[in-house]
Amino acid sequence: MRLWIFHPLVFYPLSIVLALLVIAISLRPQTWPREPAPISGRVVNGALVLDGNAFNSPYGDPIQNLTVKRNFWGAPLSLRVAVQPGHPAPPPTERGVRLVLSPADAQRIAGRALTVDVSYLPLPVNAGSSLAISAEGAGPVNWATRPTPPQAGTLRFELPPQANAEAIGIRAISTAAEEAYGIEITRIRITPHSF
Repeated sequence: MRLWIFHPLVFYPLSIVLALLVIAISLRPQTWPREPAPISGRVVNGALVLDGNAFNSPYGDPIQNLTVKRNFWGAPLSLRVAVQPGHPAPPPTERGVRLVLSPADAQRIAGRALTVDVSYLPLPVNAGSSLAISAEGAGPVNWATRPTPPQAGTLRFELPPQANAEAIGIRAISTAAEEAYGIEITRIRITPHSF
């Protein structure tokens, strides 16, 4: 007995459609890079929390490798940054990887001293030795730097007020000179201080 699915007019078109579907899924278009764009965070107890979707579209840095880690459906999970060899601590003219904030979120932090808590995971291979964070706006960039111990944790940075602050800058730091070394950031919590 012959099944209808094996009839040439059904079987071959169905095989072609199935093959194209497998190829499309294997390309994983949901994980392709997105164009940089301003992001919005969540306000939790007066602090601005950046995680998940806030890592969707950061602005890159020519001296750092940037990867947005995503789940199968393309939703962002974390942000990986790794500095290329031969770049010491960042000078005030460097911007780093930037999370540009929406106008409403930028207004929350503009002109105010900030406490920034960065939750991170060390990379299993090529973990960076330090992390620098800045609030960026008008004027030179003031980087705050903390060493990154080789276990998961949270680093606290105290940042001075920055006029017209509109972005958070991220810069991995490494003393090694042979490969890119970095860190995986899972959450950033920004607490603005009162005027």
